[in-house]
Amino acid sequence: MTAAPGATSNDDIVVTAQRRSESIQTVPISITALTGQTLVKAGIQDTERLATLTPGLIVQRSVVGKVSIRGVGNENYTIAGDPGVAVHSDGVYVARAAAGLFDLFDIARVEVLRGPQGTLYGRNATGGVINVIPNAPVNRIEGRVAVEVSNYSGRRIEGIINVPFGGGFSFRAAGLGNFRDGFTKNTNADARARGFKSFDSKDVLAGRAQLAFEDGGPFKARAMVEMIEDESNLPAYKYLNRPGALPTADFGGGASAFTPEFLRSVNQGIELQIPGSGRSVGTNDDVFKTQQFGASLHMSYDLGSAALSSITGYRRTKFNYLDDGDGSDVFYVNYLQQDKSRQFSEELQLNGGGGAFEYLLGAFYFKETGTSFIALPFTFGFNLPFYITIDGTARTSAIAGFGELRWKPTDALKITVGARYSHEKRSAKYRYEINFGAPFVANPDLHAKFNAFTPRLVVDYRAARDIHLYASATRGFKSGGFNLLAIQPGFAPEKVWTYEAGVKTQFADRKVTLNANIFYSKYKDIQVGQIVNLQSVLTNAAKATLKGAEVEFSARPSRELELGATLAYLIAKYDKFCTGDPSNPTAPTSPGCTAANPIDLKGNTFPRAPKWSLTGTASYTIPVGDGGITLRGDARYQSKTYFTQFNRPLISQKGYTVVNGRVTWTSGGGRYSLSGFVNNVFDKTYFSEVLESGAFNPQLVGQAYVAAPRTYGLSAAVSF
Repeated sequence: MTAAPGATSNDDIVVTAQRRSESIQTVPISITALTGQTLVKAGIQDTERLATLTPGLIVQRSVVGKVSIRGVGNENYTIAGDPGVAVHSDGVYVARAAAGLFDLFDIARVEVLRGPQGTLYGRNATGGVINVIPNAPVNRIEGRVAVEVSNYSGRRIEGIINVPFGGGFSFRAAGLGNFRDGFTKNTNADARARGFKSFDSKDVLAGRAQLAFEDGGPFKARAMVEMIEDESNLPAYKYLNRPGALPTADFGGGASAFTPEFLRSVNQGIELQIPGSGRSVGTNDDVFKTQQFGASLHMSYDLGSAALSSITGYRRTKFNYLDDGDGSDVFYVNYLQQDKSRQFSEELQLNGGGGAFEYLLGAFYFKETGTSFIALPFTFGFNLPFYITIDGTARTSAIAGFGELRWKPTDALKITVGARYSHEKRSAKYRYEINFGAPFVANPDLHAKFNAFTPRLVVDYRAARDIHLYASATRGFKSGGFNLLAIQPGFAPEKVWTYEAGVKTQFADRKVTLNANIFYSKYKDIQVGQIVNLQSVLTNAAKATLKGAEVEFSARPSRELELGATLAYLIAKYDKFCTGDPSNPTAPTSPGCTAANPIDLKGNTFPRAPKWSLTGTASYTIPVGDGGITLRGDARYQSKTYFTQFNRPLISQKGYTVVNGRVTWTSGGGRYSLSGFVNNVFDKTYFSEVLESGAFNPQLVGQAYVAAPRTYGLSAAVSF
């Protein structure tokens, strides 16, 4: 709803959340807009850290990126399922969860929309939308070079150049290299020799090029290509209760016997074999690598009373992941996933109107194809030829039509009515082989169609010059799909109705912004995963209720001082969810449930849905000549978080606070800058994610990913 401190006034920030350019303070949506300037000031360099300044947002990295807003996220990370928070890169939908985590460079702003956005954004936006918008070419020469060095041998360099060509053409290019040793040592001698001496490392190369045409006439166009190659070693983890592990402890529920030294050291072999299968999983260079390529073309034509625009997008993603599933130097079990996907999308919009009425009409087309190879070798420490292998393909095609009508009966009152109709076809075909002495092969061939009607109603009232009130009712739709990790039928779509009321205010000559909202959501057919007999099964839960409130505050009482704070309060609980618990097979049957699914999880909290999350930011600039020195600190608190629907104390993380600090000298005019920073100042040890692993079936164990420790460094930048 507001921008983090860094802008002079929220009224200065223009967003396109409603497919139009509007001041953020007049948009009747819960939205946080982080400008490129704010991202640089806060040291936010990737999508994982957006939660630092965004209430209700949680971004986690494990097998793939898991993004949750208000407790709504993703449990299916195969190519036949979708995230619950839609990530867009420059207005183009990014379908794969593996592609949703990336470094940020040369960014104009990031818009985070909270709550379902089914009318304007369509598929898979039940939780919300993250739209990352790069700086576009401009009609002047400009550039920037920034260099950063940090502990763990960190090196980051970013370069930007913008050149006008005349005749309305301009070109902009940006590049990034980001490298760092890992936070976690791998003491395994063989793995170290093969380049896996540490985990949680950084090895990213990225680039973006844009060509724009704008000569003052009715036609505008901008073409973009971007590339990201991420060969970072993936996050390390510790088993909380693996048989024979030292010690067995409940990290999330209270005192822990795990020390930081123990958590930051592993002995993992990273075995590449699948004994008995005759399959090759590639080389050492293949197992930790994500490659993305994207291209888009934005065009618009001013028709006078209306504007016609087009967004054409293409993306290609390759994802390779290997998890040393036993967490030790013994080859007990591994998990391998190798995905390839291609997607094409086209969106047309017609914006127009006059007087008391404005309208938006749109059409959307999307097509994606993907292939996947998944393997789980179970050698049990004896190199036995036991394994599960999955070879799959998936296809998705979707079309949608949408529209909105805005009516302004008075100068103060605005009523918006919108709707979207979506039609999707999905298919998945895969070969599922289990070999535990006698091979068993299944060949599911699944097809499904989904239709959804997602309306939106908004009443927006301007009570005073800087006081806007709004109320809305919105429906969201997340597509159904298929789960390649188990032999099971497809799962149904998720659907959610959200009712929201909010206020956006500015006062003290617009030096202070205070925005707040409350929301209530009815959520059904929730896609929930669990481990059953070594299979990661995905089913639809029955019903749930989500409710809460969010507050955002920013103030600039003087030119030197900036303050900011956010608060998110969330109650996300199941109303009824009958299921089985593989760790409790003799559980009695709850009323209204069946013997097959005997346990009712009514009242349990959603995974990744902390009750409280709070942030605070303060910066003070000391004038020095024509420039100044800025002292900045920010803190984020997150209350206890569960990671499965069973709310097990072991598979949880108790509340924690992370504090970051930064000192920046900036020359007059902002041409030169020099910064020193410390992230996680107090070196807080906590888990960013805990998975419930079935590697030691029938015992379910906690697979916990340790968050980043204290990091510190220096950065310098020059702009021209």
